Amino acid sequence: MKKTLYLSLVLILALSLVGSAKVLEMWIVGWTNEFARIAEDLILTYYTPQTGVEVDITPIGWADGNKITLAIISNDAPDIISAGVELGVRGSLVDLREAFGSEFEELEATLFPAITEQLHFMGTRFGIPQNISVMNAAYRTDILAQYGMEIPVLWEDVYAMRPKLNANGHEMAFHYGSPDYSGLWGAYTLITQHGGNFFNIDGFTSALDKPESIRGFTEYVELYTKHNMPLSVTGLTQFRSGELVMMIDGYWMYTNLLNSAPEIQGKWEAGLIPGVRRPDGVINHGTFTGGTSLAIPVTTKDRQEAWDFIKWFLSADIQKMFVDEIIRKVPGSLMVPTSMEALYNLEGLPQNIARTIHAQVDESQAVPYAPTQGVLYRFVEFAIQSCLQQGADPAEAAKKAAAEMNSEMDRRKVEYSRFLKQLQGDSARW
Repeated sequence: MKKTLYLSLVLILALSLVGSAKVLEMWIVGWTNEFARIAEDLILTYYTPQTGVEVDITPIGWADGNKITLAIISNDAPDIISAGVELGVRGSLVDLREAFGSEFEELEATLFPAITEQLHFMGTRFGIPQNISVMNAAYRTDILAQYGMEIPVLWEDVYAMRPKLNANGHEMAFHYGSPDYSGLWGAYTLITQHGGNFFNIDGFTSALDKPESIRGFTEYVELYTKHNMPLSVTGLTQFRSGELVMMIDGYWMYTNLLNSAPEIQGKWEAGLIPGVRRPDGVINHGTFTGGTSLAIPVTTKDRQEAWDFIKWFLSADIQKMFVDEIIRKVPGSLMVPTSMEALYNLEGLPQNIARTIHAQVDESQAVPYAPTQGVLYRFVEFAIQSCLQQGADPAEAAKKAAAEMNSEMDRRKVEYSRFLKQLQGDSARW
């Protein structure tokens, strides 16, 4: 009788909490409706009964991110949004490190450093990443074995392998990252492997004219002008047929292969992108990392509740459950969690693939923050195409792109000076 009464009281309490729950609004870029429903189910099952807080999630398409900016401008922003340094510098976001101190630092320490560093700017942390985008490689090990070959370690290995493979109807190539499909990120892969970058960490000068960046940019261009790598491939179709024995693509290719190509199960392996041996002897296999970050607008009336939810949602246990549900309920889909522990414990992802993604992220580097990055990227794209279509010298094209970036960024220094002074105080350098 007592047990029945106790259970009844617990149920009544839970229902009363749900009925009077505080509701947080979260707008997140890049999620599908299915992802949002999975997250809301987890929240209703595990979070709301404990806290009395509900979370209403609105997925925002990649092309519709301006909706968040417009909401900020109109002082009608939700409690949690996808945003980062750009809106933070302009005074629209809470500095999470300043506001939540050791709680923020403890949470950030559980996430991949390669993805959190993109949000480090002048000591601030205006967001914290929820997922990771990274490029990866897959190899048809069955075909490589036929020719006595193994997964290449260096790009030099690729150059040595391709003639024999080409003679027998096989190819090794970028899919995502090729000149016809986001060549910007193929170039960034080689640039960072050599130790360069697009921007310096100050956010207002280009790094594309550094010797390391020039070497990487030149090697990327020479994949096509010297080594005759195909400018574009169809990706999964050619990999399944064996025409492609090395395919570099986004991380999503792994679950696509697992679900869509059962006939080659056991005939391919996940592997690191071929790397570059730097002057100190260290081999780097890096590429870009990025992702969707969670931030809190300064206008929210429920700042503490918003932070408490972010902490809960980014915990290893919840991220593991969230991504496992995505893999289970949306076949062929994958989200890479920023929690290192969550990635290694996913039930729906084979351990060898999880280890490869982990290693690839550790080798890789996020693009440092620079104001209006999308505008600056076009100079890199122009440089790539000038080399491939007009025969421009890669070193000169990289230097020209860097000069154009610096000219644009000089204007940004003036435009952003008042925001930077607010961050730096009276000792502002700009």
